[in-house]
Amino acid sequence: MPRPPGSPAATVRALPSTLAARVWGLAVTVADLTPPGVRYGYVHPVARRLLTRPLPALGAVPGTAFAPPAGRAGAGGTDLRVGLVADHLDVGGIGRVVEMLAEGLRGEGVEPVVVCPSDGTRSARLRALGHEVVVAGDEDSADRALRSAGLDVVQVHSAPAHLLGPALAAGVPVVPVLHNTEIHYDAPKWRETADLFDRAAAVIAVSEIVRRFHQERVPGPAGDKITVVPNGAMPMPAATPEVRAEARRHLSDLVNAPLDGEVVFACLARYDSQKNIAGTVSSFLDAVDRSAVPIRLVAAGDPSDWLELRRAEAIRRSHRHGGRVHLLGNSDAAALLAASDAFVLNSFFEGWPLATTEAVAAGLPIVVSETGGAAELVARAAEGSALVDNPTGPAASVTDARARTARRRAPHQPNREALAAAVASLAGTIAARPSRPAAPDDRSYDAMVAGHARIVREARRAGGGTDPSGHA
Repeated sequence: MPRPPGSPAATVRALPSTLAARVWGLAVTVADLTPPGVRYGYVHPVARRLLTRPLPALGAVPGTAFAPPAGRAGAGGTDLRVGLVADHLDVGGIGRVVEMLAEGLRGEGVEPVVVCPSDGTRSARLRALGHEVVVAGDEDSADRALRSAGLDVVQVHSAPAHLLGPALAAGVPVVPVLHNTEIHYDAPKWRETADLFDRAAAVIAVSEIVRRFHQERVPGPAGDKITVVPNGAMPMPAATPEVRAEARRHLSDLVNAPLDGEVVFACLARYDSQKNIAGTVSSFLDAVDRSAVPIRLVAAGDPSDWLELRRAEAIRRSHRHGGRVHLLGNSDAAALLAASDAFVLNSFFEGWPLATTEAVAAGLPIVVSETGGAAELVARAAEGSALVDNPTGPAASVTDARARTARRRAPHQPNREALAAAVASLAGTIAARPSRPAAPDDRSYDAMVAGHARIVREARRAGGGTDPSGHA
């Protein structure tokens, strides 16, 4: 519900828009200077209590859903049980990757068992599809669940400590999955990571950049265990031109703006320090000035950092074209991609961005900053796609300190000019097309699931188990 007139947020909103943007920028800077434990344990929760307000969101549109390709039901049965141990499934792209693996692994003869700290939307959806989901909120319940689940292998997807310990103690091969370039890790955390790799049967990284990043910090035999299996995306098989037009109408009604003749850029990302929404908004507004055709940005995601969201909103309000940017809450990804013409993501760091992968699978051209997986995705995306420099400077040199500096400089990041030019150029390319191209025959989902299945089978064999299926 809206904050009362005397609240801090209302006070800042009452300031002139340019000054308000500077005040929110100062708030972000102060928060970034606090230690991570204080920032995430106290600053962000307090900001959430003070600043939360309802956000519009685009709901699902029939026919736009991503769906597993035919033949992934696993009708032939399974001969191996793998635990997919993860953090809260409804937060970020990791939960979606776990969900997609759970839906696809039976087609490879592997039975998934999802283990997570709490129930939510994804866990309920998986149960409805007939998958086993175990909720373990503490170490004792996790230990009991993992020991009694009859698992052959355990995959660890950024699992919290109370799940990681029992996973390592379950007596079966463990395969950590690395989803990001962990720029926040300190020396003790890297020692823990090295110990985890030592104990692992194999390690999976979602991109080559993630593999190299971890090998530089965990050198030798432990780091050599890392194999790259890129994230994939399910296709959107029912998204006909009529369905896309309906999604566009829904979006037009939601943002209260006519979208005919406009090029709509989607940005699916959390509002937090990694995704750089404030910098994206600022650079996109530059593109509005230089574009020969009308363009619009629709960002949508979970506001895990309300300071970031409020700063992006203040930057938007301070610009004369601010009405061409819309900041939504958690929305249906498939519906927004179906309604849009292009996709933009200007993150500081990524492992392999799932939202961008889904945009490519939906047939959208993309403009993305150089992070893990970005170059590979641009190479297979639609015509006009572009890779721009990382907003912190050289992509290989991204650190927590560099990201904080770039956050402070959201209106003046090093890649601002390149991003604005790429967006404007892509808008012109899209406007010149007679119609939206059909979505590509994207096989990235099949490749991802097969890669994970292959590695867990190899881990089982290396761990002394038998594999009656004869699968590679």
